[in-house]
Amino acid sequence: MITGFHKKLIESLTDVGVPRFNLAHEQLMGIIIDADVIIGAILVDERSPTQEEWHTLSDLCDELVSYTKLHFNDEISYLINKSYPNARIHQEVHQALIEDLNTLRAQINGQSDEKLKEMRKWLLEWLLNHVNHEDKAYAKHFSKM
Repeated sequence: MITGFHKKLIESLTDVGVPRFNLAHEQLMGIIIDADVIIGAILVDERSPTQEEWHTLSDLCDELVSYTKLHFNDEISYLINKSYPNARIHQEVHQALIEDLNTLRAQINGQSDEKLKEMRKWLLEWLLNHVNHEDKAYAKHFSKM
């Protein structure tokens, strides 16, 4: 169930000036929200996740990693093609985020109950921070051209 909070997260994503990237960001946020609904319910109930919840979180994390890699590859190709001067730095940021996502996936697959709050916080912050800071920089660059 998507809450008002989740709608605000989606609305908080910066328009980066490339419609397919905006759509990708919304799709990524949708996956994050799906995971947040599960983690939030677990934390509210102050219980351990069921095996079914761990399985669903694992599937969502796999989908998040896979889709993020596709989006990042598309975005970097675009930035290089458009001669964005910070494309390589942006690519390095992407690589670090993929490593963080892989760490998250390992925590989920390891069923780390004690890390649920940390996982939730990271999930809710990483995309917004990346889009609203890193991606906003290229949006500003291209809007000045």
